[in-house]
Amino acid sequence: MSHSRPFDEDLYRTLANSSQAGVYILQDGKFQFANPHIQEYAGYAEKAMLGMDSISLIHPVDRMSARRNAVRMLKGQRFSPYEFRIITSDGRTKWILETVTSISYRGRRAVLGNSMNITEQKEARNRLEELEALESSILDAIPHAVIGLHNRIFNFANNAVKAVFGWRPEELIGKSVRLLYRRDEDYEEIARLFYTALEKQRTFSTKFPCRRRDGVDILCMVRASRIGETLRERRIVVTYEDITERTQAERELEASREELRNLSVHQQTVREEERTRIAREIHDELGQSLTALKMDLSWLKNRLPPALKPLHLKARQMEQLADTTIEAVRRISTELRPGLLDDLGLAAAIEWQAEDFQNRSGIACEARLEAGEMELHRDLATALFRIFQETLTNIARHAAASRVGVLLDRDGERIILTVTDNGRGITKKQIDDGQSFGIIGMRERAHLWGGDLRISGSRGEGTTVRVSIPMRQPAPGSREEGQR
Repeated sequence: MSHSRPFDEDLYRTLANSSQAGVYILQDGKFQFANPHIQEYAGYAEKAMLGMDSISLIHPVDRMSARRNAVRMLKGQRFSPYEFRIITSDGRTKWILETVTSISYRGRRAVLGNSMNITEQKEARNRLEELEALESSILDAIPHAVIGLHNRIFNFANNAVKAVFGWRPEELIGKSVRLLYRRDEDYEEIARLFYTALEKQRTFSTKFPCRRRDGVDILCMVRASRIGETLRERRIVVTYEDITERTQAERELEASREELRNLSVHQQTVREEERTRIAREIHDELGQSLTALKMDLSWLKNRLPPALKPLHLKARQMEQLADTTIEAVRRISTELRPGLLDDLGLAAAIEWQAEDFQNRSGIACEARLEAGEMELHRDLATALFRIFQETLTNIARHAAASRVGVLLDRDGERIILTVTDNGRGITKKQIDDGQSFGIIGMRERAHLWGGDLRISGSRGEGTTVRVSIPMRQPAPGSREEGQR
């Protein structure tokens, strides 16, 4: 906190009136003294200023910050001068640089202020900043076409406009930017987009169709930057990047990716159908044959003479082998294609798989099935079940977990499967590893159905796999899918 200083009023007036800086005294926020310099730049006579509320002189936008800075300086919390704007008597805006200190004036506490009119310096600084911004914008845009606009008229164009649009820079100066667009409607649309956006932000970009001088239509990435703090003078710098070939290449690449996805869908469908066929044949053909063989063994054993103990022992061993083989057939058939998935649906299959995983691995696995009744496409249910199986496989191989939680839920028209373990966790590098084919396959299955798969975790805090897929949609690769 600064202390009030003793004040020699006569000496002060003499010094203040000869000063080239604005000097004033405030009491209760009102001017008690103002030297000729402050009267000059504020545009008020001394009689008009005396008794005037000082805050009324400050630009409304700067009143709060100016007051805050003054209070901090009076408390000894700020030592550097601060800037703010004032409104002069004739309505002009001027920039002021000011310092204040606490004094005793006529027996009461007052504020002594010293100020300078820095409007010219501020404007020169702003002009320099605008020039630097223009130069920076141009340099950043090369080798793309760069133009400067003032009220939508060219006042600058770099050499790259020749390569992009076929115009020489000197041919554009003084002409309307409409030259670069196919139709007046296109020009009006891009102008509306840019000027609306640039009122709120310094830069804006969008893809937009343009036209070369020879009449060829091109697609450009158009980026605009305003010059200065506001768009009042409608001065902007615009860069144009011809992305026609790149966009066409991206379309072709996306079409190729779509073909690969459809091929992947077809392969997965064929694989699932083959697994289903093999599981059915194993269960029906091999299972029935083994059951018949066991019945024949039982018939034979019951007809052996009691005295032939070695043969009775061998028959029992053959029966046990038949039982083991039948169980193996049942297990292999179920792993190829769980009958529960087709007969009772996804929830029942997940519940069975969680229990089977717990019995096989010794890892506690709790499944909460809160999705309720669902009508899922058969292939979608298969995709979710295979993602679940792969997740459990990864947990068994890598997680070193002791507990797994499974939640099958729905959010509106999306079905959500979440699997969480308490194992060693997973790193971002492992998640993004291009050799993690299990994770890649899980993501691809989800993506084919318009869903997303997210994996999160950290060292020592376990891993969470969350897959979310829309419930009602045509199967990937189907005719309806292709027409979407």
